[in-house]
Amino acid sequence: MGDGKILIVILCGAGDRPIPELGGRTPLEHARTRHLDALARRGATGLVTVIDDVVAPESDSGAMALLGYDPLVYYTGRGPLEGLGMGFWDASQSCVAFRINFGSCDRASGRLDRRTARDLADDELQALAREVRAEVTLADFPGVSYELVAFGRHRGILCLKSSDRELSGNVSNTDPGFRKLRGFGVPNQDFRPEPAPCVPLEDGEAAALTARVVNAFVAESSGVLERSDVNAARVEAGRLPANVILFRDGGHELPELGDFSGLTGRTLALYGQVPAERGLCRLIGGRFVETRPHDGQSDEAFYRETAFRAAADPADVVLVHLKGADEPGHDDQPLEKAGAIEAIDDCFVGALVEAAGAQDTVVVTGDHATPCGLGIHVPDPVPTAVAGPRVPRDESVGFSEAEAARGALPVERAAELLPYLIGEARR
Repeated sequence: MGDGKILIVILCGAGDRPIPELGGRTPLEHARTRHLDALARRGATGLVTVIDDVVAPESDSGAMALLGYDPLVYYTGRGPLEGLGMGFWDASQSCVAFRINFGSCDRASGRLDRRTARDLADDELQALAREVRAEVTLADFPGVSYELVAFGRHRGILCLKSSDRELSGNVSNTDPGFRKLRGFGVPNQDFRPEPAPCVPLEDGEAAALTARVVNAFVAESSGVLERSDVNAARVEAGRLPANVILFRDGGHELPELGDFSGLTGRTLALYGQVPAERGLCRLIGGRFVETRPHDGQSDEAFYRETAFRAAADPADVVLVHLKGADEPGHDDQPLEKAGAIEAIDDCFVGALVEAAGAQDTVVVTGDHATPCGLGIHVPDPVPTAVAGPRVPRDESVGFSEAEAARGALPVERAAELLPYLIGEARR
């Protein structure tokens, strides 16, 4: 095409707010980021709103927006994209898919850890998931089946299916940390530390049935998890048992998205590890590249390898989702978050800029902000830097929230970013 490629890097959750522990700076301001700063100086920066000033984005809605599809127009919930990404979605049946977490609940003490302190080893997680699949039958709901997969220390996806009974995703979350708002999962800052009952959010038997099935699944699976030898060993070792499954972001419809190449004239590769991103890629005709460290591979080696792979990818638009900064934000670890940003800057951004072609455009942005003091996603605009041969330079001298607020990037919302970049490339 003669234009060079567009390389978009998502720093998952890197955006933050000033933190007293860091002298009133954000992790991005505290971190040593010579490659990000150099990128900002070569191009333009700005603060970009991912969805709006109310809805806190998730990784899937953030990626959707950055690929030019406005979530306010197209989004139907995280669950359907997760279910499609895992291969669970069956158009011949009524399907409702959910994101799930393996949590830990102690009703006697009033404690709920929604993520089992993130310390579930993968062999423990997979053993618990196998026990649930083997013992939870939903016998009281003939004609309703389910598929469940667990991954990523405490996460999972569950899809309810029926060929003869209508199901609906218009039901509430049992995860009290999130409420549903216009199809989006919005974090709750204050909630009762116990699983919430699932209730229908619309009239009709489909939603009522789905809520009953979810509540039955939670009850049955809790019994299985309480009896598990895995959890007995965890308790004996002084660790929290993973004794409850929390449901959120259910949905029964896939978004109707146009083909990416047909809309943009560009091919797409998406490097990530979130099943919802795989589902999104499948819907829009992109190529998904599973991207996670190999066994025993250091983060530094993983970042360098991924950077060179992305730069060499034949697609016209390459989007890379890096999660390193997000979990320290959720866990209120500002120094660790700054360290994660430094590792990405040193090992990924530096390698990507080195490997990029002279005609390529490099973008660094976020899918959402995860402030350490809150531990949840917020709708704050995310710092964004764009550098390329056809991008007008502004006066930016570094990459941070404060610098981006002074930048001149003429993009206000994430869904406008790619159309702007393609327009600039065609000048």
